[in-house]
Amino acid sequence: MPKFNEHEKQHIRELLLNKGKELFVQYGLKKTSIDDIVQACGIAKGSFYRFFPSKEELYYEILRQEEAFTGDIIAELKGLDLPPAQLIEKLFYDSFQAIERSPFLSMVMRGYDWAQLIRKLPPEAMEEHTEADQQLGRELFAKWQKEGKLAPLDPDVITGMLRAVLLLSQHRQELGPLFDDIIVQLIRSIALGISAKPEKAPRS
Repeated sequence: MPKFNEHEKQHIRELLLNKGKELFVQYGLKKTSIDDIVQACGIAKGSFYRFFPSKEELYYEILRQEEAFTGDIIAELKGLDLPPAQLIEKLFYDSFQAIERSPFLSMVMRGYDWAQLIRKLPPEAMEEHTEADQQLGRELFAKWQKEGKLAPLDPDVITGMLRAVLLLSQHRQELGPLFDDIIVQLIRSIALGISAKPEKAPRS
């Protein structure tokens, strides 16, 4: 088995991630074999296992990288001084746009590969993934509640609302030509509904 220096390891790992993503988007997890991946990368099959124990582990790592957009959006929002409803609206809409821009995430949201991924990955990996998603939303929404920007709802419920909006990205065809307007108005309505309402001044 060939030995790789650190530069070669980094190059091969990036190649596996990039070519793997292309193949998964084109054929799905089930129909993409490790042979397909190594052939696209121009490496030996044995070399694949030096980086990932299975194609599911490769798929999962690609998923983690693609979902990194959430951290970027949250970091941007922290530096903005916007009214609560606009802040929430931007979070929801930017997240929705990120899903629409990513063929890989769009595929994942359709759920085609999810059952196989759950079966093949170690249970602790899936639990960690689910908890990491929840925790990110939980911390942000709890912070906004303390700052008086959000209504006193369960942060996990708000995270679930965000996920429900993201799932709508797969129903563009069913909703027809008004899809974009529907999404904008839906997100705006949610943002207005869950943002903290300013207290009314007492009557004199």
